[in-house]
Amino acid sequence: MADSKENKSKLHIGMRKVKSLLAILIGFLIWQMIRLIFPDLEVHPVFVYMYALLEIRDTSEKTRTLGLQRIKATLVAMLIGLPLLFVRIRIHSGVENPSVVTAFDLAMILAGVLLTLQLAEKFGCGNLTGLAAAIFIILLIYHADDNRYLYAVLRAFQTVIGVFVAWLVNVALFPYPGRKNRKAEESQ
Repeated sequence: MADSKENKSKLHIGMRKVKSLLAILIGFLIWQMIRLIFPDLEVHPVFVYMYALLEIRDTSEKTRTLGLQRIKATLVAMLIGLPLLFVRIRIHSGVENPSVVTAFDLAMILAGVLLTLQLAEKFGCGNLTGLAAAIFIILLIYHADDNRYLYAVLRAFQTVIGVFVAWLVNVALFPYPGRKNRKAEESQ
């Protein structure tokens, strides 16, 4: 019993944590290369960090599968969200009654979420179908000054970079050993 408590209180830095730190570092370095071309971009690519960390999974296969689903979910959200964002901006500029604008926004959110959920399901986003709908809502209602379209495209681009970094670290550079390899190593 004392061993159990002692083991829990020790700091354990395993390979998954090391991979997570490496993913952040690689994501930062890739983003800095992009910033050489576009210096006005933010220094820290929060979405690259976030999605790289989320896709460092406990198996290389999960990283591949869920990373691809995350990219699909993001693209589906943009496919529905960008045209509706255009409509929303036009409506907001032409309607002065705040109650009408709010009702219209809610109707767009409900219709857009339904479309996004349907399309995400059709494109095989799996467990990340709800994420596609959440991204759609953020895309539609988040205010990024006059650069809403650029904001949406940059966030999608950062998602792709983050997933790529996770794939690079967790699949290409440091893949988890396959189940067959683990069983063979354990039996020796």
